Amino acid sequence: MELNLATLPDYLRQRHAELRMFEPEAELRIEEIGDGNLNTVYRVSDAASPARSLVLKHAPPYIKILGPDYPLSTERLTFESRALDVYNRLASGTVPVQYDFDVDAAAIAMEDLRDARVLRDALIAGTVDTAIAEQIGRFMGIVHSQTYVDNIGDATVQNYRQQFANTTMQAITADYVFTFPLTEHETNFWTPGLEPDVQRLKADTDFLRQAAHLKRIFLTAQQGVTHGDLHTGSVLVQDNVAKVIDAEFAFYGPVGFDLGLYWANYFLSYFSHQDALSVQSALKTAVGHVWDTYRAEFTTIDAGLKAQTLQNIFQDAVGFAGLEILRRLIGAAHVKDIEGIVDLSRKLSVERAALQFGTTLVKQYQSLRDVTAVIAMLS
Repeated sequence: MELNLATLPDYLRQRHAELRMFEPEAELRIEEIGDGNLNTVYRVSDAASPARSLVLKHAPPYIKILGPDYPLSTERLTFESRALDVYNRLASGTVPVQYDFDVDAAAIAMEDLRDARVLRDALIAGTVDTAIAEQIGRFMGIVHSQTYVDNIGDATVQNYRQQFANTTMQAITADYVFTFPLTEHETNFWTPGLEPDVQRLKADTDFLRQAAHLKRIFLTAQQGVTHGDLHTGSVLVQDNVAKVIDAEFAFYGPVGFDLGLYWANYFLSYFSHQDALSVQSALKTAVGHVWDTYRAEFTTIDAGLKAQTLQNIFQDAVGFAGLEILRRLIGAAHVKDIEGIVDLSRKLSVERAALQFGTTLVKQYQSLRDVTAVIAMLS
């Protein structure tokens, strides 16, 4: 069943008992919210008591932004529902509460964070809260360590691998992060004037070798429950509390991927604030706090194993961060932190600096030892 503004009223009446939110006779207000590429998201509220509301996320059987000619399995919401269950069990309060999952309709009903702000928007405005960085670092540290392959029994590992065998969405990420941006692909685009930099990147054999190695890690490393799309656009902030959303890419994979994506979007924000030294300074501090909190929360039985495990995760994260930066500059999905820069010469300056930094991270990720060294490269 495909849900839209026309079919939702009947669907909500049919699903009344499972939702347990509205009285059967309540007049409901339904509005489409969100600007995601894959799914439709609606806010449903009681007209008489607007505070009584929920968010309904629906996966149509295609990529929303491209339409029915681009089919995509609705199973992506099954993986998101499973991820919400894991997150609420291991790190309660870090994601919206899930009220109901209807597998047949591919719809999740969840807590409405109506007063929350997307973290990316706050960063664009120059508001950097390092406490939010610590919360996300803590969230990742808890989930990753408590689902990590070396920390749990074989039966539990096998269960996670089966529950999060999200191969379709993982393949999409592999294409759009690791492959398409580095080839001649129809979905790639970049700012006029960046062409020479892009062609130098695509001819850099050392870079391409490291990028290929990172892609192999992404596709083969099965380490822990990985969100798969954790960036500043998938974090909501309300009353100084961060909530992670949009886990339809969740899979059992290399946990450093989450760290890398999150760091990369802080780095992109850093470059976008080229003339705001105080904002840049706060962003560098935030990057450090993410890692420090992650490291403090990440636990293993053996102290020696913990040190080596964390070093491996850190280095993978640095490499993944570099590729995420690059694909946000020359691939299909850019970020409004930079796309919103109106002055073309300033935008090019920002993008060249970010592209160089991302390239360096990919080429040097195996030799960088700590977060201080990465931050120092921004100076």
